[in-house]
Amino acid sequence: RRTQDPDSRFTINHTDPKEEKEMSWSVAPSVEDVRSEFTASEGSALTRLQGGTDALPLILDRAIAEVRDAIRAGGYDLDEAGTLPLGLHSDCIAIARWRWLITLPDAAKPLQTEGRKSAFESAQKKLAKISNQEWAVEPPDLNDQRRYGNWNSENKIVPRTHPVPRPAQQFSPQDGRYANPDAPLDNA
Repeated sequence: RRTQDPDSRFTINHTDPKEEKEMSWSVAPSVEDVRSEFTASEGSALTRLQGGTDALPLILDRAIAEVRDAIRAGGYDLDEAGTLPLGLHSDCIAIARWRWLITLPDAAKPLQTEGRKSAFESAQKKLAKISNQEWAVEPPDLNDQRRYGNWNSENKIVPRTHPVPRPAQQFSPQDGRYANPDAPLDNA
């Protein structure tokens, strides 16, 4: 939610913590989602141009696979098949929409607008950034609190149930050598 501060010229972005926690992966875009990006007249023109075969479902499946492959290439976790992060839905739709438009006959050239092409190109750039780990993807489960690389994860206070090492294992063997070999010998 965005509001204008009445005493300044700045816009304040408000985020609800509940909304952030609920945002996660959801069902990938459908064919209807891609078709809804066109006006009614464009939709009827596309139906007329494609004839009897509809290539959009196959193109959309490939776009979804491309987005998931970019996430996998970046080393990020994937959720179950057929799901995408909500932040990448519009990018997936832009990829599928542009690829569908360029497969249609030349009569569809007026539908290949610069805005749709730039949306496709920016989606491709975002996928490249995800693959190179320059753009973070939200994890599949936002409540997942896994921790990686726990340095010094051994308990600081050792409980009675913790196995106590034998004295011989606690220290490295001392074979008469000292840290300072020039020091006087012990007479003990």
